[in-house]
Amino acid sequence: MYGYAQQRQYASESVLSTGNWYKIGLTETGIYKIDQAFLSQLGINTGSIDPRNIRLYGNGGGMLPQANAAFRHDDLVENAIEVVGEADGSFDPGDYIL
Repeated sequence: MYGYAQQRQYASESVLSTGNWYKIGLTETGIYKIDQAFLSQLGINTGSIDPRNIRLYGNGGGMLPQANAAFRHDDLVENAIEVVGEADGSFDPGDYIL
């Protein structure tokens, strides 16, 4: 019989292996509204972003478990988002991510 650590299935490839990635740090829990102005302030060219392709990934923060055999994600988990104004395929003023 195998232990938990021996039975784990690992991702064959990280979600970070392709595409363009931007890291946005948060210090408080809650719902955040990310709009075009905010992304532009970060230096992101929103003119080249198709909002239908936006994804948000994270593992919720927190400390890793001390026990090596304890469950932990081996890659980032996709989080649920709503993108308002995505239908036209461009990230315009008034569009935002919740």
